[in-house]
Amino acid sequence: MQNQGLYHKANTLRARGQCSIQPQRSERQETRPRINAAGMTDARKHSTIETMRKEIAEQTYTIIRVPARWGKDIERSLNLAVAEQLGLYRVPGIIAGLWMEGLGEWVGTAGLADRGTGRAPNPSDKVRIGSITKTFTATAILRLADKGLLSIDDPLSRWEPWIPGSERILLRHLLNMTSGLVNYTDLEAFWAKIKADPGARWAPKDMVEMAAADSPRFAPGTQAEYNNTNYILLGMIIEKAGGMSVSDYFSEEIAQPLGLENTYLPEDKKIPEPFMRGYTTPAGDDPESANLVEQSFYSPSSSWTAGGMIGTLGDLKKWMDALSSGSLLSPGMHGQQLDFSMPGTDDYGLGVMRGGTLIGHAGEVPGYNASMYRHRSLGLTGIVLTNRYPGPSKGMADRINVALMKTLALRH
Repeated sequence: MQNQGLYHKANTLRARGQCSIQPQRSERQETRPRINAAGMTDARKHSTIETMRKEIAEQTYTIIRVPARWGKDIERSLNLAVAEQLGLYRVPGIIAGLWMEGLGEWVGTAGLADRGTGRAPNPSDKVRIGSITKTFTATAILRLADKGLLSIDDPLSRWEPWIPGSERILLRHLLNMTSGLVNYTDLEAFWAKIKADPGARWAPKDMVEMAAADSPRFAPGTQAEYNNTNYILLGMIIEKAGGMSVSDYFSEEIAQPLGLENTYLPEDKKIPEPFMRGYTTPAGDDPESANLVEQSFYSPSSSWTAGGMIGTLGDLKKWMDALSSGSLLSPGMHGQQLDFSMPGTDDYGLGVMRGGTLIGHAGEVPGYNASMYRHRSLGLTGIVLTNRYPGPSKGMADRINVALMKTLALRH
């Protein structure tokens, strides 16, 4: 495995989902949505539409369904947008969906789910969703707070007193990335163990101990820095406060109430069929290389409640609806989850990212890159699942998602 961008790094808080959709008056005084995408237009080596089309000429491409009321022009535009993005980022396969209130839904697939057999992706395929897991972990903590089993302003010392400085760190600091703790996935010792035994089962405390051995990076609540250690700790707290395994808590408190049938935190490296196989660039190769190796199976315990979950397109749509509406939380707790006014940054709430006018999250783990965002005022949700990471660009799924949402928004 490579350590380049395995999970979201500390400096990526502002790099995810930088998309803003605003109404714009044209010269004809027509009102139409506009998307401003910061940093989303880098075509790297692929500078022309013709080049991109040539690259995807041999790819499998399927539009699963397009509502008749969306019209053939939108169908063609989405078709082209997916095809271009597939070639631009050299992604083996894509599963994508757009939902717009009052207009219906579009679900499309492109490329290959399995390069060995040539099987095309299916919308029901499972994938690893990476750091989208954090949205589940944060919501589980907030549900426990709603039930009075903990407070998000509890000091960490109430739950994990062995961590140096835990009396000054609040659970809120863990949730909104302001704890100051060291990120264990930035440590060479972590990567040395991963390289030595990729399939090894990790105990959550082992990862936290690696991070806690180093001095904090800053005082709690004074800065923001994306940090996987925070969300491993939150998983440990869920088990203590909830009185069950975190996988069972996710199932009973989130998946079952919402009808999420194929989204869960796995106990081992297996992914039940059907699933998109994940691919990555071999260590030492150029990230833009077309030379890919399969990276579907590895121990999810190394990312656990920071990035270990498996999910599907349909389940993630239901989940994004719940995150946006707050259906699993009290109004007060939901308001806090979507409060982006923390010191030092304005784009991370309590387990939810904000990019311009979008809210949601993205995820990156070896072989997989996922993006899930919603524009609440437009009622527009976009989800993209891909089966390559790392690749030619950071945040590939986010960039593809923005391109598709832009295509639809500009047509309405």
